[in-house]
Amino acid sequence: MTNPASSFDLSMARFVKYIMSPGTQRFTLVRGFDDMYHPAKDPYRRMRLAVQAGRRTGKDKAAMDSAVQNCREQIRAHYIDIARGWLSFIEPHANTAFVSPGTGRWHTTDLTVRVTPDLVLLHPNGTTDVLKLYFYNDPISTQAAEITLWLMRQTLDQTHPGARPMVLDVRRQREYTRVSSNPGYSSWLESEAASLTFLYRRHRAA
Repeated sequence: MTNPASSFDLSMARFVKYIMSPGTQRFTLVRGFDDMYHPAKDPYRRMRLAVQAGRRTGKDKAAMDSAVQNCREQIRAHYIDIARGWLSFIEPHANTAFVSPGTGRWHTTDLTVRVTPDLVLLHPNGTTDVLKLYFYNDPISTQAAEITLWLMRQTLDQTHPGARPMVLDVRRQREYTRVSSNPGYSSWLESEAASLTFLYRRHRAA
């Protein structure tokens, strides 16, 4: 079910967070959707940019060192953990070429979800991975990773056709690549999109 003219546009991260939230917390979460994204509110933006810069130049360690040295003291320990995890992951893939992915959009009747991977890695054997990086302290849940992968798969034609979607829990160097083949998965996510939009419209009408 698609509707490019959908009136409500949301990032994939917020959509996944909504699905993973208990019902009693959903309305509170939806009320926060009026707050626009601002780089200053994203504690891991500098690290995300450093990962991309390191791949683009082939100087991954230098990029990680710079990010750690220039971050706020309050998050330095987190950046050190992330840098260690990323360098361990990328070391055996050092010969991959970097490509900047596009942004895809998954549409339902009520909602448009923006799907923006963090980077594309072109391997020497001809295979390609399109990655979404997870930086947070708590491990990503299997279900959250699976939802993210499914959305990435649906939008590969817009981000990087033919690639394999991957969610990487960077601190733990854990790769998630299994995309659900359940035929009801699309209907489930469409119903979640409808419930989110209903709550959001109720909030805006209040």
